[in-house]
Amino acid sequence: MSGRAPRPLFPQAVTLRGAALIFEGDGRPALYLCAEDHAGQVRPYRVPEDATVTAVLPHPLPTLDKKKRVFLPAGSRVTFETPAAQTVLSLHAVRVAREVLAALEAYGEARESWQAARAP
Repeated sequence: MSGRAPRPLFPQAVTLRGAALIFEGDGRPALYLCAEDHAGQVRPYRVPEDATVTAVLPHPLPTLDKKKRVFLPAGSRVTFETPAAQTVLSLHAVRVAREVLAALEAYGEARESWQAARAP
């Protein structure tokens, strides 16, 4: 990439609210996320297959409390990057962090299985 800031992968998205592995009509696994924009509206996004995902989270994650929401420290974030675009999304809640990590793990395993099933 050049010295300029890359174009946004998910325009207007600022805060990650959820992530999930979804199988598309042809059986291909896809990673989807929901992100909130500056106006507080939540929108779904499909993560491109060539995207690299990097998370900056405390380790270990704080323990969940069933009665209240548990927050992450400031600076917790997830970066989605392709060769041409990048978006960094803030991550505020432990529940969402665990959901993202689980979706990423499931997506990696599903993608490997899907590719192996199509190998000659």
